Amino acid sequence: MKQSRVWLLIIVAAMLTAACSSGPSKEQSAKAGRMIETAHKARDFNRLMTLADSLVNQGDLSQADAYYWKGYASDRMKKNRMAEFYWKTALETAGNSDSKEDLDTYAKAASRLANLLSVRGDYEGTLKIGLPAAKRLEELKCDTTSDYVNLLIYIGCCQAEVGNGESDAEDLFKRAYQKHKENIDKTHSDAAYKDAIAGLINIAYFYNFTQNYQAALKWTNLFGEMLNEYEQHSDTNAEYIDKQLARFHIYQAIALQGLGKEEEAAKVYEAFKTTQFSKTPEGKINGNDYLAAANRWNEAADNYSSLNAMMGQKESSVSMDDIKELMLKKYQANLRAGRRDTAAAVGMQICDSLDRALALAKQLDAEEQVKIVDNVELLTSQQAEKARQKQMWLFATLALLFLGFIAFIYYSRRHDRQLRRDHEELQKTFATLKNDTTASEREATELRVAHALATSSPAVAPTLPKGFTLHASAIPTKGFGSSICDYLTRDGKLFFCMGDVEGQNVSASVAAAMVKTQFRTVTAIECEPSRIVEVISKARQWEENIKLFVGVLDTETALLRYYNAGHEEPVLLDKEITRLPASEQEMQMTKGMMIFLFNKGILTAENKANKQYGENRMLGAALQAMKTDARPEPFVASITDNINTFIGDTEQQADIALLAIKC
Repeated sequence: MKQSRVWLLIIVAAMLTAACSSGPSKEQSAKAGRMIETAHKARDFNRLMTLADSLVNQGDLSQADAYYWKGYASDRMKKNRMAEFYWKTALETAGNSDSKEDLDTYAKAASRLANLLSVRGDYEGTLKIGLPAAKRLEELKCDTTSDYVNLLIYIGCCQAEVGNGESDAEDLFKRAYQKHKENIDKTHSDAAYKDAIAGLINIAYFYNFTQNYQAALKWTNLFGEMLNEYEQHSDTNAEYIDKQLARFHIYQAIALQGLGKEEEAAKVYEAFKTTQFSKTPEGKINGNDYLAAANRWNEAADNYSSLNAMMGQKESSVSMDDIKELMLKKYQANLRAGRRDTAAAVGMQICDSLDRALALAKQLDAEEQVKIVDNVELLTSQQAEKARQKQMWLFATLALLFLGFIAFIYYSRRHDRQLRRDHEELQKTFATLKNDTTASEREATELRVAHALATSSPAVAPTLPKGFTLHASAIPTKGFGSSICDYLTRDGKLFFCMGDVEGQNVSASVAAAMVKTQFRTVTAIECEPSRIVEVISKARQWEENIKLFVGVLDTETALLRYYNAGHEEPVLLDKEITRLPASEQEMQMTKGMMIFLFNKGILTAENKANKQYGENRMLGAALQAMKTDARPEPFVASITDNINTFIGDTEQQADIALLAIKC
């Protein structure tokens, strides 16, 4: 009976696997492809949306393909949010499949989505989508398609934009160019040439846009060579060649102008004007990119007179992008050319169009939001069955997590008990030393213990996300160190503390070390500063008075939460220098803001004349260090040098701890 149940489970699992993996036949896919292609060529995007829904319901089109074409149609109808939603869903749907058809759809959706996000200026979003997609295609040996190559180009552009270095982008562009060359050598097809030309256009445009004119000129020349090679190809479209040749001349003229080769740039522009495309409204507007760079505003203003013809004079459909990329540039060209009346008229046109564009954008946004909600509900219902199949795995995972949590609590309590026992043993050892050694031996031993405990601070700063930096430093005393300074990261948060233990003896040093140990133990399960201080206070096994400041900085939102238990108020450095009030327990840090924490030892440091360093001198040193170099490491180093200069070789009674954190 038991064996029968096992076989039954195996058969059911096999049936479920076959049902999940079933898809449209080759004949069905071919028929669906022809219908999709017909609507695509006719630019009937509403029909394309309807076809995608009906064909997937009939089982003639895969779910991933349906989402891709719905995203494509939405993008063409300027419904960007819908396009992003559909392409992301296509990626998720095809992401678990290794079939060639789904991988082709995966590559197309990734390429289209990366282009959409990069044009929008969402460079980090592009990399978040593009890098994993490119890696997956490479691992599955699907890195020869034009969609994969274009994806490399979008990734390279975005990496340069977010500051990852143009050298990485250049390497990606070279890889993409080599892939295009390989595709051309392999197929010699019209599509391979056009894909390569489109890729080179994107690279040349990127370098002109980022004003790296030397690189722009290099890639524009490669674009020209590829275009010339394609022109020799049989059955080429003369209109396409003319348009791309015009684009080549404009990109080359812009790069030469940027390199200061004005006469060469002007000659290239004259070559552009010999093309048929340059005489069209679109060609004239494209030519203005060079005229604006060359400050030839009168000619640019003349060219912009064809803007209405290019836009089809459809005022009701003017978008925010049209206003930004075309109408505002027309206004600027007429203003720079001294044609104030025309500029004023364009300005009035912009105002009129802006109202309609805002209303249209609001309407589209509302429609897209409703559509997205409907699609999310549909996806939820479709995935409900899959979710039920995963429930048992989920329950098992939750059980393991629960057991892990129990084990963590057990370990934490065991660790805490061990710390208590170690502390008691240390006290017993200390008592024995007091009774069995001479005063000088006891003092030497205490100092060794104190110095050993003082070295428990972290040696290096934790790895922080981009935009956050931290540096800590200490000036030790030859006596007993009783300062508290520690920091660590967990779950996107930086935990840090600064404090002092009253007293200059080994007991104070032990108390300081125990507080740091308790801090690391508590922060493993607690995130609230006040709660961390409370738990540390309850766990104390000493009589010394401790003053402590605990902060928790969320490295994703830059929100700082803190609790000051009687410690010196930290210094906050931004446009001015202030103290962080103990009455408040939360603040939003902004870019460039730095918090500087220190213990009492810096204020009580004395020189040979028995004069203390004091608060005013400390604030002055902080202000000067901020002006010199606002990064945490040089900032702390500057203050440390100032303190050492002040105290000279005077032996200090208390150690000094410094910590700077910058957003």
